[in-house]
Amino acid sequence: MNKILGLQVLDDYTTIDAKRDFIARVTIALCFFISLGFTSVFFIQKIYPLNIIFLFFTGVYIVAASMCLMKNALAAKVVLYSSMLAQVFFMSIVLGKFVEIKVFYIPIAIVPLLIFSKKEKFPMYALLVLTAINIIMINVFVQHNIYQSEQMYAIETYRNINNAFDITSMLCMIILAFLFLQLTEAGEIQLIKANEALSNQKEIERQNNFLLKKSKEDQERTNVMKDHLFRIISHDLRSPINTIHGLTEILLNVKLTNEERMLITEQLKKSTDSTNQMLDNLLSWSAFQINNSTAPIIDNIHIRDLVKDIFKQLEIKAAQKNIQLIENIDKDLTVYGDSNMLEIVIRNLISNAIKFSYKDQAIGIEAEKSGDKIIFRIKDNGIGMPKDVLAKLFTNDKTVSREGTFNEKGTGIGLLLCKNLLDNCGGTIDASSTPNLQTVFTITLPANNAAAAIQRVHHDH
Repeated sequence: MNKILGLQVLDDYTTIDAKRDFIARVTIALCFFISLGFTSVFFIQKIYPLNIIFLFFTGVYIVAASMCLMKNALAAKVVLYSSMLAQVFFMSIVLGKFVEIKVFYIPIAIVPLLIFSKKEKFPMYALLVLTAINIIMINVFVQHNIYQSEQMYAIETYRNINNAFDITSMLCMIILAFLFLQLTEAGEIQLIKANEALSNQKEIERQNNFLLKKSKEDQERTNVMKDHLFRIISHDLRSPINTIHGLTEILLNVKLTNEERMLITEQLKKSTDSTNQMLDNLLSWSAFQINNSTAPIIDNIHIRDLVKDIFKQLEIKAAQKNIQLIENIDKDLTVYGDSNMLEIVIRNLISNAIKFSYKDQAIGIEAEKSGDKIIFRIKDNGIGMPKDVLAKLFTNDKTVSREGTFNEKGTGIGLLLCKNLLDNCGGTIDASSTPNLQTVFTITLPANNAAAAIQRVHHDH
């Protein structure tokens, strides 16, 4: 029977409109069974013409159910509600003042609010107007005895009909109240889903904004890297490469003494070392700008051995200004970090110290343990830095790059690279300077593996 009337389980409906269609089907089924029941009783009791009236409307409700099966829900709702009004109207005319028909108008008045959706409000308004007209017509017919004023049935029959109508009305109210709760639940479900959809949309928008912001930052970083690359390639790399090219031309085309050849070879080595260092910085810095990080290989490093190796790499550069490179580091002192990264940092700092020092000066590096940290200090007595340069030292600002005491040029990315590398190893870098007197760079790194792990976790967060 459920299949014939198009009834479905409540859980199949989650939207308000679908729930209203379901309630309409339940109401059609309810009216059908009520009419069928009363038709049977009235025929058995030979109560005419109520038996004919109820039989007729039983057929009408079957037609409404068929409209539901044909997925014409609106027409089925209109037929349903119109039939309910018409059925009560004819019952009122037949029974007159001997039966209280008003009890049916409470459930009937609730039905349009349950079955009609917002997009069906005009048919609902029209049927509500028809309801008012129906009530007025019933009062006129009953009060003025237009159809029937005499008693048609026995008093006991009227009493039984009244009792049956009262019970039926109460059952209808209970069922409609249950359906109203189902409709309310469907509304709550739809509201919850709407809120979830809104929350999901806001989360998607937040993620999109984050991605857009990140993309913008990546683009800005790429633009900065591109500007630096073009500037370095067009200016900073051209000079040493031209020098190398000129020296090789001399070696190939000019007859030289052994002393001259040795001198040119030393100059070639100096230029290639300088270019190599510049390229190392450039490649390391570019990797950080593109990937935003490079995973360090943390190990226990013997600081004194590392510094002496760096001194050998820079001894020719220092000799050009007759600069002494002095280390004051305990031979057993170690630090936890990435050996290659720390080498790049210290080499850059000592190279800068040579660049900005005058002839016949000394550059010193010392290291000491303080708690769970190793503190490095690299000191020079060169040209120093004013406060405005010091404030921009570890940034992309191009104005930071200055010429050295022998007009040496730089890329402007060495100190920024040092900061990136130390951040990645859980270390820090700072600088203090007095113009024309002294500059001190201070580096801190973990002294042991546990401290290194804590510093890296802190940096990641």
